[in-house]
Amino acid sequence: MIRRYLLSIALLSSATLADTPPQRDTIELDTLGMEISAEEKQAIVRAMELGREISRKAEKINGLPYRRDAHAKATGCVRATFSINGDIPAQFRHSVFAEPGRAYHAWIRFSNGDMTVQADSKPDARGMAIKLLDVSGEKIAPELQGPATQDFIMTNTPAFFNRNIYDYVDNMSYLANLDRTGWFFGLAPPRFHPKLFYRAAQTVSSKINSPLAPQYYSMLPYQLGDTALKFSARPCPGMQFAADGKHADSNYLTEAMAQQLDGGAACFDFMVQQRMPGADMPLDDAAVIWSESASPFVPVARINIPAQSFSGEAQQEFCENLSMNPWHGVGEWQPLGSLNRARRLVYHAVSQFRHGANQVAMSEPDSWCLDGESQCDLSADFHHSKARWPLPRCFDPMYRPLDGSEPQSECPQKDGGRY
Repeated sequence: MIRRYLLSIALLSSATLADTPPQRDTIELDTLGMEISAEEKQAIVRAMELGREISRKAEKINGLPYRRDAHAKATGCVRATFSINGDIPAQFRHSVFAEPGRAYHAWIRFSNGDMTVQADSKPDARGMAIKLLDVSGEKIAPELQGPATQDFIMTNTPAFFNRNIYDYVDNMSYLANLDRTGWFFGLAPPRFHPKLFYRAAQTVSSKINSPLAPQYYSMLPYQLGDTALKFSARPCPGMQFAADGKHADSNYLTEAMAQQLDGGAACFDFMVQQRMPGADMPLDDAAVIWSESASPFVPVARINIPAQSFSGEAQQEFCENLSMNPWHGVGEWQPLGSLNRARRLVYHAVSQFRHGANQVAMSEPDSWCLDGESQCDLSADFHHSKARWPLPRCFDPMYRPLDGSEPQSECPQKDGGRY
């Protein structure tokens, strides 16, 4: 995901460079007050130069409108609530987690990872990006204008196939020649990255039955208060999904989620994994999976996705124009590592180009409304199911009469791990 997002910095100049070869000219970087070494800055500049050549082709693949160059295809944007747990540990009570019991409205964008819009049946990385609305606190990136929001960007693999910005720019030198595997193996110069190749294969090979089914991971570390951590979203216990689905359908993931949310809700546990002293939990090696035995994920919030419709044309357009950025955040929250620093410099510029090329104003939502208003009628979007009446007398599904007879109970039988 990060590799393809960084490629898109080239789109900033592709309108004028589409018919010219890439040039090694000087790119001035505004580091936005971040402490970036001369070597890291040079790597980011080189990534921009290499990305220009790829960008010329990327524009022609998807056509108009200009899309994200990674996670280009949304499988749906849905409304959700993000509720902070009441028993959240003290070290995590910072930024949007400072008030136990507080609930936020949120938008969630589910997506496929590739830069091209392709059939859902093709193996690919899968993304889940959460945007919390109406958050409190000072923005950590003041250049991101508009209402304060907090974004959590995840994919369904726990690690990345480039360790840091230097791996990334080396990989880009091959990608600029449309060689997707050359960086991992070769003789001139000698290179052998089997572990990272395995990570890459993991990233792009997943097939899922529903966007609501996988566990999603931040891949990169962040700092909350004084605590370095990664985060993850896992379907709540008891969630069930269709066994298979029509995988031949090019949009079956959208259809599977629409079917589930037509008459029922979905939920995720949002969790954090604390970095432990002495454990193999580096801050600038995104290829390392932090050990869950050394530091288990701790639930800190509950994501509820109510039954709803989300496939209307206006909502799809809203989804296309939505900007997700790991530097949308407030208070004591800080993305860590060289790849995250590069994301700050790249993501906002890419979003500016995409919106400008599509002649759409950039805006940050502050409500569930699609038109920028704070109040709107959502009665047609949310689905409400009526309870059976009288209510079933089901209090104890394990109840058995002492005389050995069959229980006269309306409790459903255990099936697939839930009652």
